[in-house]
Amino acid sequence: MKKKIAVALSGGIDSSAAAWLLLQKGYEIAGVTMRHFNDQDLGFVADNGIEGAVLQAERVCNFLGIPHIVIDLREVFSKIVMTDFIAEYKRGRTPNPCVLCNRTIKWGAFLEQIRSLGFDLMATGHYINKLKTNGLYHLYRSGDLRKDQSYMLWQLNQQQLAQTIFPLGEMNKSQARDIITNNNIPVKTDVESQEICFISGHYREFLEKHLVLKPGDIVLCSGEKIGEHLGLPLYTIGQRKGIHTSLNEVLFVKKLNMTENSMLVTNDPDELFCGEFQIRKVNWIAGPPDSNDPDLLVQIRYNSGAVEVASLQCMGDSLLVKLTEPARAVTPGQSAVFYRNNELLGGGVID
Repeated sequence: MKKKIAVALSGGIDSSAAAWLLLQKGYEIAGVTMRHFNDQDLGFVADNGIEGAVLQAERVCNFLGIPHIVIDLREVFSKIVMTDFIAEYKRGRTPNPCVLCNRTIKWGAFLEQIRSLGFDLMATGHYINKLKTNGLYHLYRSGDLRKDQSYMLWQLNQQQLAQTIFPLGEMNKSQARDIITNNNIPVKTDVESQEICFISGHYREFLEKHLVLKPGDIVLCSGEKIGEHLGLPLYTIGQRKGIHTSLNEVLFVKKLNMTENSMLVTNDPDELFCGEFQIRKVNWIAGPPDSNDPDLLVQIRYNSGAVEVASLQCMGDSLLVKLTEPARAVTPGQSAVFYRNNELLGGGVID
């Protein structure tokens, strides 16, 4: 008897292609869509928000002849993900809401609801490979590194992986797009998912609505005041644009001093580099690596390349990461994600 599979369906290219592939293999599947915020509360118009995604997913399900289920997670999503997003920026940190959402919502409340409906597995449209070795599940980067999404999945655990399949693991984006086009599946192939799903427009506009922003001094490393910032939550380490000062030169955010409500800037990009940092909330997917593994790499932001790790050192409830060469703009709140070759090992939150 083949297992019942719930496809986490957004109505986009990736999840729709995953549903089509599973249907061709004869599985009993349904498309399950998460309603996790209210469009009107967040400024979405027309079909650009979650209601548009729900309608698009319904069209795909109708075309494929499979059931469509909508699960309402607005309350828990707001309580966990949106609250954390606002709180982290208030503390002068730069969070990864997708990382938190994956662990607590998509592979948390959403997966629990799916299982309660009688489904055996959840399928997603992530481009990532899952293999089982010596009784443990391991995750590996997609062959299409341009669309690799492993960075956002470092907090997953063995139980969550046991209940998940990734039909697109061996594919790339163009192949998924071909599935949609060649089979006339009603999906817009020229539309990509936005970076933060619950924000319409720029994240600064979102923060301005949810935080009391207090202007303060912009200062050089010498202590000289050269301007006024609009509120520290609107800035992040390494930022270059949007810094208005009396100096006619390119400046970078070096540090946010929440105690004094001041922002330290520099005109020397080399001052943004550091060779070590601490992380907390560490998670290893299939067990920790050797602390001096010569093949260990770490990626410190979603759009950056991985850099070599010299060593890992436990420091109470945190982990000290030492690099072989300094990395630029290591930012508190972001994820430090570890790899060995193409295997996703786990990660932590930069402290």
